[in-house]
Amino acid sequence: MIATSLLLFLLFVTILSFPKTGAFVTPLHSSSKTQQFVLQAHSEKEWDLNVAIVGAGPSGLLLAHKLLQSNIPVANIDVFESRADPRDLQKQQGSRAYALGLGIRGRSAIRTVDEELWAAVKERGFECERFRLHLSQKLNVKLRDREEGVEPSVLIYQTDLCSGLLDELETRSSDSSQCTVNVHYETFIKQVDLANAIMETKEQKKGPYDLIVGCDGANSIVRDALDKYSPPNTFQFTQRRLLPGCFKVARCEKMPPLLDQNSVALVLPESKALGVTAFVEPTVNGGCCILFAGKLSDASKSEAEGEEEEGQTGVNFNSLLFPDPNLSDGDIHSDGGLTKEMIFEQFPLLEGTPGMDDAVHQLLNQRTSVADSVKCNIYNAPSTITPTAICGDAAHATGGVSGQGCNSALIDAAVLVDCLIENYHPTKNDDNIVATKKAMLHQSLQSYSNKQVPQGLALYDLSFGNDGKILPIFRNIKAMLSNVIDTIFGGRWFGIGKKPLQTLLASSLDSFTYIRRDRQNYFVDEFPSDEEFVKQLESVYDV
Repeated sequence: MIATSLLLFLLFVTILSFPKTGAFVTPLHSSSKTQQFVLQAHSEKEWDLNVAIVGAGPSGLLLAHKLLQSNIPVANIDVFESRADPRDLQKQQGSRAYALGLGIRGRSAIRTVDEELWAAVKERGFECERFRLHLSQKLNVKLRDREEGVEPSVLIYQTDLCSGLLDELETRSSDSSQCTVNVHYETFIKQVDLANAIMETKEQKKGPYDLIVGCDGANSIVRDALDKYSPPNTFQFTQRRLLPGCFKVARCEKMPPLLDQNSVALVLPESKALGVTAFVEPTVNGGCCILFAGKLSDASKSEAEGEEEEGQTGVNFNSLLFPDPNLSDGDIHSDGGLTKEMIFEQFPLLEGTPGMDDAVHQLLNQRTSVADSVKCNIYNAPSTITPTAICGDAAHATGGVSGQGCNSALIDAAVLVDCLIENYHPTKNDDNIVATKKAMLHQSLQSYSNKQVPQGLALYDLSFGNDGKILPIFRNIKAMLSNVIDTIFGGRWFGIGKKPLQTLLASSLDSFTYIRRDRQNYFVDEFPSDEEFVKQLESVYDV
């Protein structure tokens, strides 16, 4: 009953895995390398780019930073975000975002701008290297502890991460005489017109743009536009809700006094059949974030039929904490006193937490969240329409299962700009700048797809396994035994076993494709080679 919750448990194991060795299959350029491009001549204004980024989350803001820093001839960057400015604390009240874990992949992507940007982000988070599994009120297991010489992950709310990136972006763009950066908050995009390169908001139409990038999450409007404007049977994607799994988040002013103040904790309920777990993350300034992960249930039907079977308390708690996710925040009404009583009954280690009354209020006035998965066959547009690309959850979402959502999205943004640097080379003598400019941009985005689509599909496989397909019985038994050995030994003693998957994902820079191919014995389908991917991707729009 707690299988869904254990998927989210893997996310937090990942949060506290740390860097050791390895290298990206796609090397990310440092600031010293990107500066070399300025030596190439581009005096004509016709080469300057007008860029639209949809989504001012971490990847969208890092993309703006990279473009600003790269010395690619960018004249204007418009970033559109439907949500409020993350620095507006009043409008951020009731935010359901949990603390993200910035591991080695995310840190490396941010550091491709410079060390100062990472320092500005890091100071807003909480460095954490400890993780404990609480099996009961008295029994707990230390799964991760401090490692000498290893840089810890940083737990940070998305609003704080975006605030740090935004403050630096404003400062740096104000010092630039070449590029204007505008971040439009509370601006809802009604339509993305890829035939005419126009962004339509509720108030106006803006454009035309030379380049459009969707960093707008699993429900991406830019991805929908790619689907609409691409030739039939070319661009394809699948999106599904990861039911019955669901979650809610509350922020508290202090950590629960009965828990380690400097450790992430996975707390199992007293009734193991409950199907709800609590993840407690320490955050900056001594606060904490509590994520309750569970599953949607048919409790209302059970109650209506008057069922009083064993375990009914658990069903009631599920229905109380996780009502219909289609209800709006303001339509949710539950008994705060009863909810708090049931939380302490099932999670006694949370007793005495300062600000728990407010935390319960947050939970009961918050819509039940259900994650989505997304998989796309290509991340760029055909050459017949506006040069367009998608990044992060818009292109590949795993719903928190892998714990690499934010980290992989940041990598996408950095790699996309690397591809522009490699392929967008303005010249002084060109008889048709408009056509050449568009061709260079499309080549840049095709290169981006060639590099990142295999990474996204590999991460999807590593997150969901065979996704319903079944290994032959003997291979399945061997895979199960290997997992047990890896979990127990992890290659630490006498060379027995390998590092567990979640550790590999978060503690090294080994590419997702390398990890996926190295674990081929766990999968039914063969993973294509790099050459096969390139051939497949470059033929998508050959219709």
